[in-house]
Amino acid sequence: TNSSTQLLVVGGIILVLAVGGFTWYYFSKKKKESTPSLDDDIVDANVFTTPPFRPISNSNTSSTSTSTSSSSSSSIYIKKGSRHPDVKILQRYLKYYKQPLGRSGPKRDGVDGIFGNLTAKGAQKQLGKTSFTRSDIQSMKNTLKLLGI
Repeated sequence: TNSSTQLLVVGGIILVLAVGGFTWYYFSKKKKESTPSLDDDIVDANVFTTPPFRPISNSNTSSTSTSTSSSSSSSIYIKKGSRHPDVKILQRYLKYYKQPLGRSGPKRDGVDGIFGNLTAKGAQKQLGKTSFTRSDIQSMKNTLKLLGI
């Protein structure tokens, strides 16, 4: 009877630990899904219908009107020479479009947070510009989030 009592106690402990572990996992996963983090922002509905960036056409009238509207609506946030965590968002966005960014950064994929020559060249080729506003970076961030990157 002593061994059966010990077996019952050990089985009970294992059961309690299993139920506790499952409960912890379930609620931690549910909390992650329902609680937005500080980085989470509301996704613009236009992201689903229009691409976030189109290269600027080479005509002078189009580029003049584009630069005028972007400079009057918001200021430049990052540009060539910037060292900022949000440069990594631009670099991850460019990596998605297979732009070569070199071998720097922790993963040796060019995503290092430094807006250098290769980032500027990739941005000009893919996006048609080399300076970006906060809303540009936010659009890239939302797009990467939708893509699961």
